[in-house]
Amino acid sequence: MLNEAQISLTGYVATQPVTRQVKPGVSNVSMRVAWTPRRQDRVTGEWVDGNTSYVTVICWRKLGTNVAICVRKGDPVVVKGRLSVRPYADKEGVPRISVEVDANSVGHDLSRGVASFQRVRPQTGMTASEFAAANAPANGQAADGQAADGQGNGHGMSAAPAFGSGSGYDSSAGSADSGSADPGPAEPEPSFFDESAISEQDAAQEPAAVPF
Repeated sequence: MLNEAQISLTGYVATQPVTRQVKPGVSNVSMRVAWTPRRQDRVTGEWVDGNTSYVTVICWRKLGTNVAICVRKGDPVVVKGRLSVRPYADKEGVPRISVEVDANSVGHDLSRGVASFQRVRPQTGMTASEFAAANAPANGQAADGQAADGQGNGHGMSAAPAFGSGSGYDSSAGSADSGSADPGPAEPEPSFFDESAISEQDAAQEPAAVPF
């Protein structure tokens, strides 16, 4: 287990976020975040402000890029990250203490307002219509394969013959050729129930003997 302190805090952005170039290709965004606790005076019953605390929040990589775009001075934010407290000396040699948070997530405090979220997707190098056109069948090969296959399987399997010229089935049969030939009177459709057979079966049955 790593010896580190994780902290979550709610406050407001006290300074405008600043982007700094650490080395070529590497930058971070730092800002001061402050919070002021409030308590109710038991004597007067009024709410009074306590001591205001400040902390420096540092954001790296993609988080820093998004914070620089979305966060402004005065915004209520929620910050989560690793806490670091270190002593240092200022230009005049006066010892001071630096309190920093290496943030891994930053967001707006929705208890104080509303925000609109937009997911940042990686660039594909083409628009949505261009991407759809690139994935479409090239030169109508899939459409031709479906017409030749008859069922659109396109896997080289044998398929039923297509209706049309050159196949074993003549789609014009019964339409154009039927006009020249006389099909004759239509045969009556067979009945589902044969009533004569039912009556013959009833006549063949002997009456049952009465047991008394």
